[in-house]
Amino acid sequence: MKQNNQPKLQQLLGDKQILEQVAKSPDAKALASLLTQGQDQASLKQIAESAAKGDTSQLNQLIQSIANNPSGAELLRRLGESFGKK
Repeated sequence: MKQNNQPKLQQLLGDKQILEQVAKSPDAKALASLLTQGQDQASLKQIAESAAKGDTSQLNQLIQSIANNPSGAELLRRLGESFGKK
């Protein structure tokens, strides 16, 4: 993400109402389904914990695998637009 978009992203991430709207959207639910395909809960939890500690390599791999999938890339694009409209 470009540096000049970070303050806006931080503001959006701090807005619980926007996060709830996006999280409840059909696109977010479809993305969650993609995330759990081939990943068990323990693996996803471990990836999230590693990312929270600063090691984002596994998270980056997971996101890249979704972005390389045409339907996953479309979901990511639409979710990005959802945040952009807020």
